[in-house]
Amino acid sequence: MFQNNPLLSQLKKTIQQDIPKRQGIVKATDKGYGFLETDKGKRFFIPPNEMKKVLHGDRISAFIRENGDKTTVEPHQLKNSETDIFVARLIMQNNKISIKANNPLIKGFFKIQGGQKLAEQGYQDGDWVSVKLLKHALNEGKGFLVEVIEKVAEANDPFAYRLITVATHKLPNKAPEFDHPWQVIDPELERQDLTKLPFFTIDGINTQDMDDALHIAPRENGWLLTVAISDPSAYVPEESEMDAEAKRRAFTLYLPNFNVPMLPRDLSDSLCSLKEGEKRATICCQIEINKAGEIIGETPFFAAWIKSHYRLNYCAVSNYLENSDENSDTWKPNRQLAEQLQTLSEASLKRLQWRTENNVVFKSNPDYTLKLNNKGEVYEILCEPRRTANRLVEESMIAANICAGQFLSKHKQQGVFNTHSGFASDRLAKAVTLLAEYNIESDVETLNTLSGYTKMRQQTALLHNCYLDHRLRKLLAYADTKNSPAPHFTMGVESYATWTSPIRKYGDLLNHRLIKSILLEKDNITISDDIGALLNDARKSQRLAERDVNNLLYSQYLKDQVQSKWRYKAEIFDIIKAGVRVRIQENGATFFIPCSLLCANTKDAKQIDCSRELGKVIIAGQTELQLGDVIDVMLNNVKLETNQLIGRLADPLVIPE
Repeated sequence: MFQNNPLLSQLKKTIQQDIPKRQGIVKATDKGYGFLETDKGKRFFIPPNEMKKVLHGDRISAFIRENGDKTTVEPHQLKNSETDIFVARLIMQNNKISIKANNPLIKGFFKIQGGQKLAEQGYQDGDWVSVKLLKHALNEGKGFLVEVIEKVAEANDPFAYRLITVATHKLPNKAPEFDHPWQVIDPELERQDLTKLPFFTIDGINTQDMDDALHIAPRENGWLLTVAISDPSAYVPEESEMDAEAKRRAFTLYLPNFNVPMLPRDLSDSLCSLKEGEKRATICCQIEINKAGEIIGETPFFAAWIKSHYRLNYCAVSNYLENSDENSDTWKPNRQLAEQLQTLSEASLKRLQWRTENNVVFKSNPDYTLKLNNKGEVYEILCEPRRTANRLVEESMIAANICAGQFLSKHKQQGVFNTHSGFASDRLAKAVTLLAEYNIESDVETLNTLSGYTKMRQQTALLHNCYLDHRLRKLLAYADTKNSPAPHFTMGVESYATWTSPIRKYGDLLNHRLIKSILLEKDNITISDDIGALLNDARKSQRLAERDVNNLLYSQYLKDQVQSKWRYKAEIFDIIKAGVRVRIQENGATFFIPCSLLCANTKDAKQIDCSRELGKVIIAGQTELQLGDVIDVMLNNVKLETNQLIGRLADPLVIPE
């Protein structure tokens, strides 16, 4: 009787006009309720019954209803939904079909269009699928309608988490495939024949896509380092379908025991990989380094054919260089290679010393390798400190990238440049104040210059103060990628252009093309203004995928240690209002310790001030913990739904009475 009554509709509209309305983003929780976060930073409570109308990440307008001193949100209109395509698990039981989103924050009643036909199409209970949102509950008022697009992984696949993760972040899950003759496409480029020069590669034992080889020769005033980089641009035509796919991927994706290459494996793992004894097309540079470790003169770049004479691995080379016992059983190179390795070790030490005194050098952190069994489970985690062989390669690649930055800046004024502007402009004053506490004088104008920032970093390095290093790091701007030269403050150099991994990075492939255009005296390559945004977005997606897989594997690996009394050494790397984040030194896992688990009695948590601004945990005005501290922690529990590791202090903080 009252349906479609114009008087009632007008009355409802009039009443709603008097109710406050806000716009914002829906933030769901795993408890069923959520919050509306407005653009001005305010948060309003969304009760569970209203959360059924919206999804995590939705931008909505909503009525703010007041009930005494409490306010609640009533979603009104959908402005934009972040949820378009997502990964979910099929539940096919008792002739009923439903889905459960992989993201625990995406909840709702999802009706599946064509759901009854899925079994006929080969889908089974427990399969992981990609689904597309067709209708939104806030618009339709009758729940959410989705359709299954494709199967992501079989229910019984032990490595399903890999496929789920890459699908979640809209990344490819297999190598690109192209029917291509693999002929050199730049025959007009003269290539020097350096196949007789005894180049060597140093990589991981299982590495297939080897893209850099080295040769070094002593000189009267220092050394001549030749860096040879595989040249996939000799086979990948510009603006071809293969090039477009490489651009879309932007990077090779690396996950534990699994990689998805940027280029076809015929190229990345074979024709372009600098395999021992195989003739390969490369771009080279020859870097003159004086006895002080400084790069001198203008570094020439040229194309060449090379042949790697020795395929080495980091562990064997490090063991050899770090072991002075000639009678040990460790691997030993022949005389020719031994001279090369000893010479490169000497040169890289000098180079590192020069950079420490003239550029910016950060301490290196260990790598953590997760070893998986055939069930996709972690059975061992290796902590691998950066050793001597890593230093040889790192210093060589850094030198080559600095030279490339100079070369492209001089001849092209364009390229793919890694840049960093130092402190964020709105945090410069905070940096000046913080530095003054450690008797380091500076000012905003000086810190905003490359020379001023570099000098400051050299001064702070002498203090060996982890807390100060962490505080300063939190004041930095984000690194960026640009198509024109700009300083890289955190490297302490005027320009930095990576070109040493063109098999794995699209930006490096572009820099190869630019270098070759200079050698051919052509002006046929232009780097678009949007290249930085494209590469940054792609790298962000990959890092999120890496984080998700690692979080899952760590959670599965450590879940059985919840009841143990095992104490871990951990470094505090972040402090927020809710608690402390630490990284376990022996395995690289990340624990979150809420305020309630910093003390023995959870009721005392209100007396703990976790100051994000100061990077300290304060009780009664006294600093109890701070960024950079190494503390003993224990695993308290594992939230398997979100793959979060919750820790507690092994020695709880004492709360004064």
